Amino acid sequence: MDKQNSQTTHVMIAMGAFVIGLAFRMLRLGALPLSHVEAEFALKALGVARGGPVLFGGQTAYVGLTGVTFFLFSSSNFLARFWPALSGALVVLIPFTFRKYIGDRPAILAGLILAISPEMVGLSRIVGSPMMAMVFLMLFAGFWLQRRPILAGVSLGLGLMSGPGFWVGATILGLSYLIADRLFGVEEVLKEQVSPTDKPFWVRFALAFCVSVLLVGTGFFLAPAGLTGIFSGLYTFFLGFGTTVQAPFGIIPFALVAYSTGAILFGLWGGVRGILVKSKLDIFLLCWAGFGLIFIILYPAAGPAELIFVTLPLWVLGARVVVFAWQVPKESRLVAASMAALVVVIFAFMLLAMRSLVLPTLPSSQQINYLIAMVGGVVLLVAILLLVSYGWTEEIARSGLLMGLAMVFTAGMISLSVNSTGIGPETPFEIWYPDQPMLTTDWLNVTIDRVLVWNARGQEPVDIVVSGMDMPGLRWALHAYAPLDFVPFAPPQSQPGILITPAGVIPEISRGYQGQDLVWTREVPWHEMSANQYLTWMVTRDVPILSQEVILWVRTDLMPGGELTE
Repeated sequence: MDKQNSQTTHVMIAMGAFVIGLAFRMLRLGALPLSHVEAEFALKALGVARGGPVLFGGQTAYVGLTGVTFFLFSSSNFLARFWPALSGALVVLIPFTFRKYIGDRPAILAGLILAISPEMVGLSRIVGSPMMAMVFLMLFAGFWLQRRPILAGVSLGLGLMSGPGFWVGATILGLSYLIADRLFGVEEVLKEQVSPTDKPFWVRFALAFCVSVLLVGTGFFLAPAGLTGIFSGLYTFFLGFGTTVQAPFGIIPFALVAYSTGAILFGLWGGVRGILVKSKLDIFLLCWAGFGLIFIILYPAAGPAELIFVTLPLWVLGARVVVFAWQVPKESRLVAASMAALVVVIFAFMLLAMRSLVLPTLPSSQQINYLIAMVGGVVLLVAILLLVSYGWTEEIARSGLLMGLAMVFTAGMISLSVNSTGIGPETPFEIWYPDQPMLTTDWLNVTIDRVLVWNARGQEPVDIVVSGMDMPGLRWALHAYAPLDFVPFAPPQSQPGILITPAGVIPEISRGYQGQDLVWTREVPWHEMSANQYLTWMVTRDVPILSQEVILWVRTDLMPGGELTE
């Protein structure tokens, strides 16, 4: 009975973590416009919904699932990001599938962490990120070890169709296991034969795999030609070795620190503990994180988004060390709680000092004062730790420190997940894809809608022509309007109702039009930023921004009280 109650509790906690993770990923999911890369995949899904010829590309699973969603419902920013967000929420179930190896309590804690971790939340809200690939790869491995052939087959099928990220993760995981097994003999961790031999298992596994590939790979038969793109992710993965590195040098380790400081701190703590106690599982997780970081830095096509393959083992390591090291005797809980409160206060003091230190308006004469305040906070923290260790015990000091750090980093993760993903009211400028600008489509759509409302009683529809700006993000922003045409330039004899051109371009037909310039994109010059600007961004999220504008031309007879000028 106790075992059954324990399993029921674990299931309830797993479901609770999933609900929390789903909330973080679904709130205001459609608030931000789709980037060019996101729009490119969304337009393919829209082509599936409309029954046109579509090349699925590497993201076959996304295009197939989203195409069916668009076919059944409508095409919106929210639904365009729905399946990445939903599959991203499944990341909280990964530790539970491996709880036999990592332990029940560490699995529970790791699941809760992954539900709110900013890199897991942020990349779940981006179309084309490696999140779907990572989730289904790990679920496949977990279900395979649990001898669940149907779930393993479905996970493998969806993972293979989730782009090159699947092969990046498989390479990191496979080589890390081989290296760790060669050096430390971590094969004993599995404690059983990995490959099942019974025929029913393979039949169910193959059937589940084939059905998932057939249904999703064809958009539930809306686009049968999509099956040709199942292994295009592997092709893209190999092409990545020959591409030119696009991300600024050092931005990958910087992103790891900026988003996952807690994972680094607790993960390394857990790795050191694993080495000391000779835990082969912890040693393997540490090797996985280390080799994964090296591979991502060296692989030309990788960027900060692939860091989820590094932070996942670090968070599991951190969960294990917190569970095993957090031991507070009942008679000493007040002391541990008091120390935890002091840790929170000291970190809050240091954070305020850091925010003041990076202000560009701060006089140089005061910078040394805030720097001394930060150093003093570190010294005070070490002194308190030593006093509690000698005055009581090292276990109480360690538990109080863990409790305080857990509260600090939990608050930090929630804040980052809210402010850097679009959940909050501010527009986030993040470094997951540094070459992608942030699109601003609100005023463009609002202006077009006003013109259409003014002319709603006209017999002819208002046609929209985009000249010299054929970009996926713009195509997606305007996909709901018709008639719509993208041309290299507007012919002099044409007179479209609405004409959109790049800023600074005056079309030959502009005589009969009224133009309004609108901000179209905002981009951060990551390659040109200084070290101090990167530090400022990490603390305050303030960055220099470069804006690009477009001009929206409306034919004068479509304006209130306007007449067509010949």
